[in-house]
Amino acid sequence: MESQEDKSQITRRKFQLHKHPWLSLLAVVITIVVSTILAISLVFALGLSPFASSGQFTNDIAFQFLTVFIFVPFVLRLPKGKRTYRQYLDDIGLTRVQPFIRLVLLALSCYVILALSQVAASFVYRFFEGLPITWDFVSRVFDVSGDLPPGSPSLLISFPSIFEEAVFRGIVLTVFLGKYSQRNSIIFSALGFGLMHLLNLAGGRELVWVLGQVVWSFILGLFYGYIFVKTRSLLPLMIFHYLGNVFIGSLTGYMQSRASIEMQALYGIIFSLGIVPTTLMILWTRFFTSRWLPGKEMDSNVQNSPIK
Repeated sequence: MESQEDKSQITRRKFQLHKHPWLSLLAVVITIVVSTILAISLVFALGLSPFASSGQFTNDIAFQFLTVFIFVPFVLRLPKGKRTYRQYLDDIGLTRVQPFIRLVLLALSCYVILALSQVAASFVYRFFEGLPITWDFVSRVFDVSGDLPPGSPSLLISFPSIFEEAVFRGIVLTVFLGKYSQRNSIIFSALGFGLMHLLNLAGGRELVWVLGQVVWSFILGLFYGYIFVKTRSLLPLMIFHYLGNVFIGSLTGYMQSRASIEMQALYGIIFSLGIVPTTLMILWTRFFTSRWLPGKEMDSNVQNSPIK
């Protein structure tokens, strides 16, 4: 008969996925693939076209729901092992919405920086084309009506994408924070976020474009991780991510209509979603949180090495 000490040793040796960040990341990626397959099956079962707005929305919302609210908490037991469902939602920052107004203002102000950077890309590209920057050109670049109803379903089909933040910041980043410093955890989770976009090759996108997505997603992922660590809330990230997806078509429309795929990827890495906006937004977030969100940084049990 096993002694109490033997049982304790067995318990300690029991494998816990959340204590192995890289295996956890792999498990999340596999879960995403499985959820995607199930979501696509649901779309076809309902008789919807995956290319129509209704089918795309159904697919995206089902895939995100299965991943974030079913498989991760009940099967993978991430990001902190076996927890109650309420604790899980709190662990990933989904229920942390206070101070609400200030978190919303942080999200909106960061988005303004991103939007202006995307507009700047069109201005720079037109300058190198040797064409004049006229008022007509400026008004076209700032015109976002093409992404608004009734002409566009962007407001609807962009909504499910907000739950990407629950996956890569709320879950993956929190797992890494349990073992690594904040700085390394942000980098590692951003790397996973970037590499995930390699799956877009399966959709037939050009290799150069997908590689550009990988790079700028990694860079932008650094900002996502930083703001999550500083606020411990998914709210500003979800708002920012949603607005970014809704209006990117309009704000980068000039580049998309005139530049080659290679140039679009390059400008994306520098301006639209990469180096320039990420640097400015991190600096702004650092100022904003130090001035108006004091004491909102990550819980002490994951503060291994504070970001300076």
